[in-house]
Amino acid sequence: MKPNQKNRYRAYFRHHRKRVIQRKKRLSAHRGWVVKFDGVFSKGKIHCSCWMCSNKTKRLGYPKSELARIDNCQEQLQDYRF
Repeated sequence: MKPNQKNRYRAYFRHHRKRVIQRKKRLSAHRGWVVKFDGVFSKGKIHCSCWMCSNKTKRLGYPKSELARIDNCQEQLQDYRF
């Protein structure tokens, strides 16, 4: 159990569940999906190619640590060839 866990009421959880479901319903309607019940959107993820759903690497590029690793690998390949 977390040390600073807040007491939340049912209404709080219902509000956020409803908010998430509405967002996912908009995405599915945009893509033309037909779903019988809205509750299926309460869990799981829906991916699309919009900037909010896409991968961070796709939007922002590689992190600095990954760029350094790539440069290091390329330098090792150049040193190995010569």
